[in-house]
Amino acid sequence: MRPRTAEGLLAGILVLTSGIAQADVLDRVAASAGQQVVTLSGVRRQLRLEALVANTEPEYSAANMRRAAERLIEQALVLHEMELSLFVPPTMAEAEVALAKFISDRKQTPEEFRKQVARMGFSDDEFRKEVLWRVSVSRFVSFRFAPGVQVSDEEVEKYYQEEFTKQAKAADANVAMPQLEEVRETIYLILATRKTNQALDQWLAQTRQTLKVRFFEEALKQ
Repeated sequence: MRPRTAEGLLAGILVLTSGIAQADVLDRVAASAGQQVVTLSGVRRQLRLEALVANTEPEYSAANMRRAAERLIEQALVLHEMELSLFVPPTMAEAEVALAKFISDRKQTPEEFRKQVARMGFSDDEFRKEVLWRVSVSRFVSFRFAPGVQVSDEEVEKYYQEEFTKQAKAADANVAMPQLEEVRETIYLILATRKTNQALDQWLAQTRQTLKVRFFEEALKQ
């Protein structure tokens, strides 16, 4: 699942059920995993959604279609795991809060954003459901994988010395560098998120090995 941050999952991952279907769907099959299939229309929809989130235009190249199909396969695996777990998903009210922040961060009015959503082929209700799914996945990743994550003091100190200070200086060479204790909690969260997503990657890789995942390259060139 890309990009690999817990919040980044909100920007790159997801169409819930529109791109993931059972085998009897009358649409060209782009990929399959076990009994679930990813349709060609679902892949195209995924690219439109990602372009909407990124505030760009969709590009339907074969490479982009393949990557979108891969993301939809991963979504199917995550959805199945969510259904098997005791995870309690967030409410639509929580999704509305996330959506309002998303629009505000883009410096758009709700009306401007609604027009953009419609231009990309989505209804307001569809996009709200997408936001709910994204928030659900972000929380599920923490629910499922974060409990086993541990970050040592040594790892925090190493990150501070090797990454944090370098990034801060690259952003502003004249910046006053904060002391380690001032940013320890921030670094801990960064490393915990990194390890959580590494655990997610490992689980996805292992799960894919147990299924017959296929990509239909000719369909993805359409």
